[in-house]
Amino acid sequence: MKKKWTKTWALLLALTMAGSLLMACQSSKGGSDAAAGDTAKDNAADTAQGADASQDGQDAQTEDTGAQVDPYGPVSEPVTLHIGRSEDTNASYLEGQDSSNNYIVNHISEQLGVEFVYDFSVASDTYETKVSMAITSGEMPDVMTVTESQFRQLAAAGAIEDMTDAYNTYASDNLKAAYETTQGISFGTVTVDGKIMGMPNISPGADGIPMLFVRGDWMEELGLEAPKSVEDIVNIVNTFREKKGTTNGLVVSSDIVKENGNNTYGIDALFAMYGSYPKHFVEEDGKIVYGSNTAATKEALTGIRKLVEDGVIDSSFVVRDGSTCEEIVTSGQAGVFFGAWWNMSWPLNNMITDDPSVYWNCYLAPLAADGKYNTAMTSPSGSYLVVKAGCSDAVKEAVIKTMNYQFDIDQDQGVSLKSDPSDPYSWTSMPFSLLLSRYDDKEGKALAALAVVNGEKDVSELSGEALQWYESYMAATEDVAAAEAANNLSGWAYVRAAGLLGQEVGNMNQVFDASYTQTESMDSKWATLEKLEDETFLKILNGEASVDAFDEYVEQWNALGGTDILAELEALRQ
Repeated sequence: MKKKWTKTWALLLALTMAGSLLMACQSSKGGSDAAAGDTAKDNAADTAQGADASQDGQDAQTEDTGAQVDPYGPVSEPVTLHIGRSEDTNASYLEGQDSSNNYIVNHISEQLGVEFVYDFSVASDTYETKVSMAITSGEMPDVMTVTESQFRQLAAAGAIEDMTDAYNTYASDNLKAAYETTQGISFGTVTVDGKIMGMPNISPGADGIPMLFVRGDWMEELGLEAPKSVEDIVNIVNTFREKKGTTNGLVVSSDIVKENGNNTYGIDALFAMYGSYPKHFVEEDGKIVYGSNTAATKEALTGIRKLVEDGVIDSSFVVRDGSTCEEIVTSGQAGVFFGAWWNMSWPLNNMITDDPSVYWNCYLAPLAADGKYNTAMTSPSGSYLVVKAGCSDAVKEAVIKTMNYQFDIDQDQGVSLKSDPSDPYSWTSMPFSLLLSRYDDKEGKALAALAVVNGEKDVSELSGEALQWYESYMAATEDVAAAEAANNLSGWAYVRAAGLLGQEVGNMNQVFDASYTQTESMDSKWATLEKLEDETFLKILNGEASVDAFDEYVEQWNALGGTDILAELEALRQ
């Protein structure tokens, strides 16, 4: 999608920035020369999604000069990269190591001849503010991740570098393949006048697909069938109440829907059954509409309100947060909730510690009238790595090559670099605060593991996370309690849930947004609009307001800036 901004906006922003913002950053000769050999490169993870070639079998890329380029080799000249990053305060490190000095950062530094210097590394909850301060003060580091709003500001002011040539020249085949899984969505956000002005993160699409979790041990005991419809879910809830004495039905929190997925205890799936996609901008009759404001959403609110009135959803959900819902579920007070593909690993794993006979099943339900499972798909990208204007080509080369390593190391979960399997690993320990996955990452790895389980593949064909998941699955299948005690249950849980997503992809109606772009009006108006929406929906569902209050809400939403936002989104499509 081609970005457009008004000249006035660009001029105003440019005037607010200190002149030093646009000063060229300097390459340093202080980096160490490194051999082209690369442990991560030699142990590239087979993501089992059709990308079977490892890095060391990768075709060399060619610069305009005709010279061969190794996407994992040392940069053309030693570089010092000054970085602004988000510090993961929960990350663990080996003794004597930290976020700037650890086995991952040091390996990448040695291989590329790049010195990583953190101009600032602050906790995630203060990071966005720190970046804003760096922008307005004119003291930007060479490289940092920014929000879409910050990206637009910087691009409009000419404050960041064009990364097109660097990406085309130095990106590895693995990294390029990962971006291709986003179907152009990721680069569409950062492309300005045909130029790639930033490098987007890539989050797995599975994160945005809600799943129904049900106590499987209770289902087996009571002879209940797998649910497909809302009526099936209601029957399970009522049976659990009657036969198991549960005090709660379908466990729901006050965060009923979320734009970015991972909505444990939400009810996104109930809305989607009606063809309603709140928090998403979708296409209807050739125009972009806000999914929360459609006729299908009013119908969904009517149906879900009936579930609240009937007690299937406890009316106290309006004051429940995720922690309260977690306590209800893990204490055995309920046996049904909507969650994310990783919920079987956490928090449900905690129940196995206390009672190994407990197990949960996951389903894609309820189905729509056509028998398909409707689901909105989240944007693969929400943060963007940018390079300060004036930085040298060597700096841009170092940035892309560092991303090559970050992607491969994360696919391998750092195994090829660890001196001991128990060494701590987190992608947040790497130089750039940029998650680089594949959009189809989780489903692919789970299906690869299941292919070995089913005898369709040999275990030798697995590597990286897919192999770890398979080993966990087999261990837990043999003894789930022992696997949990050994902290080796996650892969088993991931294979079961993400595997279902992969197996059922043909039975899903995956709805992508007509636009994932954040417009200028959203910067100032979205908080007000979202508060209006959330309060109205909760009041309708718990009976404080009639369903007809929905129509008044839509009128207010449009008047408070919604109409402007829709017009801006349409303009971006022109």
